[in-house]
Amino acid sequence: AIQTGVPHTNLGILKQYLIPLPVSIIEQSAIADALGDADSLIESLESLIEKKRLIKRGAMEELLTGKTRLPGFIDEWQERRLDQLAEIHSGGTPSTNYPEYWDGDIPWCTPTDITYLAGRKHISTTVRNITHQGLANSSAELIPPNSLIMTSRATIGSCAINSLPIATNQGFKNFIPYSETDVDYLYYLVSKLTAELLELCAGSTFLEIGKKQLAKLVVLVPVQKAERSAIAQVLSDMDAEIEALEAKLEKARAIKRGMMEELLTGKIRLV
Repeated sequence: AIQTGVPHTNLGILKQYLIPLPVSIIEQSAIADALGDADSLIESLESLIEKKRLIKRGAMEELLTGKTRLPGFIDEWQERRLDQLAEIHSGGTPSTNYPEYWDGDIPWCTPTDITYLAGRKHISTTVRNITHQGLANSSAELIPPNSLIMTSRATIGSCAINSLPIATNQGFKNFIPYSETDVDYLYYLVSKLTAELLELCAGSTFLEIGKKQLAKLVVLVPVQKAERSAIAQVLSDMDAEIEALEAKLEKARAIKRGMMEELLTGKIRLV
């Protein structure tokens, strides 16, 4: 590309660029067919993943509202406030003016870390860490493992379950579930509440949900913990299936990249 203010190329440069090319059109077609088959596999996996995601969304709508009940459960559901299901804690940020507050061994989560998860349920690493001194000298709190962390500013309602003790910045509200609350159930329940959470922010210039607002939000939940756990297991199994397909898709994409590198350079020739 020409090194100017705006990187670009032109026809003259393209005409001078030499590329390896099979002389035989039959070999060209064979290479194209092989890469086309790889594309077809990738497209079919993408389509299947989207279908599975739609099925999961439908299952969440049915199971988390009681419209559909799992076999063996007949007890009525009850209305509960979110603060009756978990303790709700806010996050905080140590001062960046003190280097000794940073680069310690306590994972410190920001919304960017949740974005990196790309929909995966558990978080075990963060881009930045803080020290115990930073934790003690800020409003950040150490959230125990198997709690639920949720973004509460700008992007509201994105959730993850922490696999290890973690702190978050002030853009989070964090749920430490009570003993009778299944954290996986809470994850799916809160994930489904995005519309309700946004309604609580209506009229605000800057979208943010407060702890008091969140605590008072009323949800309908099964009385039996066993039913909550059973619902969470069904949805977790769906997530596991989707993650397995996504891993297969990434592998297929990697294989195609490798095929292009080998076949389009002549490093490997088709029989």
